[in-house]
Amino acid sequence: MKEFAYQAYSRRFKEPLRTAKGKWVHREGILLRVIEGDRVGYGEVSPLVEFGTETFAEAEAYFANHLKSFDLDEGVPKNLPCCAFGLSTALRNLNEKTIGGDRDFEVAGLLPAGNGAEAELDKKLSLGYRVFKWKVGVASVSEEQAIFKKLAAQLPTGGRLRLDANAAWSMATFKQWLKFLKEASEVVEFIEQPLAVGLEAEMLAARAEFGIEIALDESFNGVDGDRCFDEWPGICVIKAPLLGEVGYVQSRLESLADRVVLSSVFETDIGFLNTLSLAKALPKLELALGFDTLCFSDALGNRQGGAVIHASELAKLDMERVWEANGHLI
Repeated sequence: MKEFAYQAYSRRFKEPLRTAKGKWVHREGILLRVIEGDRVGYGEVSPLVEFGTETFAEAEAYFANHLKSFDLDEGVPKNLPCCAFGLSTALRNLNEKTIGGDRDFEVAGLLPAGNGAEAELDKKLSLGYRVFKWKVGVASVSEEQAIFKKLAAQLPTGGRLRLDANAAWSMATFKQWLKFLKEASEVVEFIEQPLAVGLEAEMLAARAEFGIEIALDESFNGVDGDRCFDEWPGICVIKAPLLGEVGYVQSRLESLADRVVLSSVFETDIGFLNTLSLAKALPKLELALGFDTLCFSDALGNRQGGAVIHASELAKLDMERVWEANGHLI
């Protein structure tokens, strides 16, 4: 018989994370624990309402209402994808001897929006990063293009930038950037979700016209997310904890893993390790991961940052330690 418990957490960013959608100060989520005999599995529920998931309150209410009465092996409703991922990974890692992975992964360095990007790029270059994700759509186009020129000039040979607009650009702004970037395309790995969900056809047409790679992110969480998996030919930025049951997510990613970027949702070490276990199951995965997210000052993350996630470091992370550090059992 399986025993189930959960606990909520709230984490504060050391500095608010600035994106095109505004400032993000706190990260709320839920940790799950399943016990069966002498085996223990942990999961994490990490809602992002801006991506179309359930709210934190809806997720907590689901587990509170079903704590004593539901069958852990039954499916979670489709309108609770983060709950489904968290519970399915907890059940899955009941049977895994090694959680997190057994190979090394390159990491893309996260650059803050605005002028702080230059100093951060210089710092991360010294740490060995060669691929960088920069948040755009926060300042004016002219300001950000001036910053881009400085960032591009700092990059070493082979260095690449990912521009993440978080679906905030207008079509006019998108075209303005595409024309601007045409002469610097050798340093642009891709533009991530430049337009709103629903404008995939327009993004695909621009990709063909300008020859600059476009990656989808938010689109995979929209109402046409399944269709995007089937039809999008470019890079896929995947926030796995937002997409539902882990077996379903893995099956969706297996055929396109060579163009998948697994990306963080600013989770604890529990969610991080479970996503890396998914990465382990995708041998064709080769693009730098979006996991440069050590930006909290609490005890719910213990991994060391760096340009490479080493399998030997993953083995040192302890899900039970995170559970105990949060400390409030429900």
